[in-house]
Amino acid sequence: MNFFILIMLFLCLIGLLDKALNNRLGLVESFDKGINSMGSITMSMIGFYCIAITLIQNNVDVIKTISNNSSLDPSIIIGSILAPDMGGFSIIAGLNNNSFLIFSGLVLTSTLGQTISFQLPIFLASLKKTDLNPFINGLIYGILSLPLILLVVAWYLQLPNLLINLLPILLLCLILTIALYFSYEKTLFVLTLFGYIIRMISIGLFALVVLQLFFDTLPFTTNTLISEALVIVLRMCIVVCGSMILSDFIIKHFSKFIFIIGRKLGINSTSVVGLLLSLGTSIAMIPLFSQMDRKGKMMNAAFSVSGAYVLGGQLGFISSVADSHGIMIYMLTKISAGVLAIIFVMLFYKNEQV
Repeated sequence: MNFFILIMLFLCLIGLLDKALNNRLGLVESFDKGINSMGSITMSMIGFYCIAITLIQNNVDVIKTISNNSSLDPSIIIGSILAPDMGGFSIIAGLNNNSFLIFSGLVLTSTLGQTISFQLPIFLASLKKTDLNPFINGLIYGILSLPLILLVVAWYLQLPNLLINLLPILLLCLILTIALYFSYEKTLFVLTLFGYIIRMISIGLFALVVLQLFFDTLPFTTNTLISEALVIVLRMCIVVCGSMILSDFIIKHFSKFIFIIGRKLGINSTSVVGLLLSLGTSIAMIPLFSQMDRKGKMMNAAFSVSGAYVLGGQLGFISSVADSHGIMIYMLTKISAGVLAIIFVMLFYKNEQV
């Protein structure tokens, strides 16, 4: 078992114990936040997981033919637009191309894929209009820092046709950056619409899984896949609860340390708390976003592209489908790209920006 997963498991068990002790340790609120956050994640993940794998299993020959006739692996496109727990990993795993499973299925989906299909639509719909400008500017730094890290990971994993397979990622990052910089209102509309479509599809697929659960004769998926998905959700829940407890503990007991970090980075304490919360889930820092200073807003946006969820539900999902080697690459990639994004903001941020 991965060391970080073991820590999350231990914290989750402590939270359960505190529930039995009637909140004597003061951890119940954090534990419950983790439990409550799993509803929407469960609905998104189960439908995509079960239906996507079933479709791939039924069309293996077609997928193999497409893969064999192209130097560009199809997993690159899938990983660039879907989060791992929103069908990205399941679809890529079904392609049976082990050379790209870690890169596309774990790394690409959890950085660029989760940004496009999950984070962008949620943030653009949730933030105040006055916060959109620093958010978009920060996001650009996060996206620009990503190709460099992905290139290192691809080289380490010795991906075949390296330049050909990285070209779509570079183009997508470039197009997204230009679109956000010059016309973020139109880009906002397109990305919000894309996120809405993904959400509607996930609800529809979840409905099919529910029907399959009660009517065995339906062809949508299998009870075996449904059972696998539920086990993954339970593991995700354990990690999320543990990460929530860890985040709240740090915020409550290390306020002086948070202030010192904020002073070193040139941001206020609320911005530092946002970065810490993003390690578990970037959604938790949305209510704090308006209280951050401009540089802190940009830094949080930049970090969220890659660094968000490294200890949250995504890690729970990844730990359920990957081995220790894959988990370590996933964590190192996300943290490295997130830190690089923060460095970019610190290097290029101008105080006179308004």
